[in-house]
Amino acid sequence: MLYPIKKPFAIHQIQRDEHTLYIEEYGIKNGLPVIFLHGGPGSGCANWQKGLFDNKVYRVIFLDQRGSGKSFPKRLLKNNTLYHLIEDIEYIRKFLKISSWFIVGGSWGSTLAIAYGEKYPNYVKGMVLRSLFLGTDDEVEWAFRVGPLTFKPKLVTELNNILKNKYNQSPIRKLGNMLGSKSLEEVCIAAELWQEYEKNLSSITVKNHNFKEILKKKNNLKERLQNIPNTPFLENHYIKNSFFLQKRELLDNKNILKDIPISIIQADYDLLCPPMNSSLFSKGLPNIKIIQAHGAGHYISDPGVKELIKKEIDELQYI
Repeated sequence: MLYPIKKPFAIHQIQRDEHTLYIEEYGIKNGLPVIFLHGGPGSGCANWQKGLFDNKVYRVIFLDQRGSGKSFPKRLLKNNTLYHLIEDIEYIRKFLKISSWFIVGGSWGSTLAIAYGEKYPNYVKGMVLRSLFLGTDDEVEWAFRVGPLTFKPKLVTELNNILKNKYNQSPIRKLGNMLGSKSLEEVCIAAELWQEYEKNLSSITVKNHNFKEILKKKNNLKERLQNIPNTPFLENHYIKNSFFLQKRELLDNKNILKDIPISIIQADYDLLCPPMNSSLFSKGLPNIKIIQAHGAGHYISDPGVKELIKKEIDELQYI
């Protein structure tokens, strides 16, 4: 059971070049400082995530990353790189006069947490991570093509048929190109198909897809464009740029984090961020522990995942 949710005690809008970052401070002002890094890229923070934290113990910084959530301009890709996100986090730490803090993040949030920690290890007291993603092209190839062809071939085949792809191609390459189309209808279809595909890959409980329903939609295009998700645009941007990382950069620099306590919640059936990632990263690092979420997939709403994250966050106060 999660903690009761209260209103944030402070809200900030911070200008960073073309981007205005939206930040909420939650819990108590003199609590143990934690920054929460959402996934995606592009998903933004959700209100229920506050329930992971004891609001009588922690001072939690909820940051909507560039182009995400309540930060604006929405989906802006200019000056939106891993480097910019790392420096945004460090700017916020200084702005809020926090000497050091804990980091909580899942999926893309774990990538960003590790990248920040490898650049600014002296300011990181500990981490709770979920579904480790290390920002490599091989992981993208597995997550969106090889893994789905192995475990969900019917899903990939049906989407590739719609896209007129070969059966063994990665659907997101075609969808990524469609996101840059001059046709608003094509952009909407691409974003919605991307989200639906990723949703089906993320959860062990989702059994059916809505590909055909997306193609049949006839609502107002401008209204539809406003309601489509951020994540396909931001994910496509980062994937095409290899997440602005050198090959194996996070793995090669991981020893920088050897003195930082890190808990990783890893689901058994996570297709997008498989257990191999956590195992590979933890090798040789003495302060990492991996907690298995048995019977769960990538979604944080899969069985038992939220409870494990909450438990590990509760333990941060004793570090």
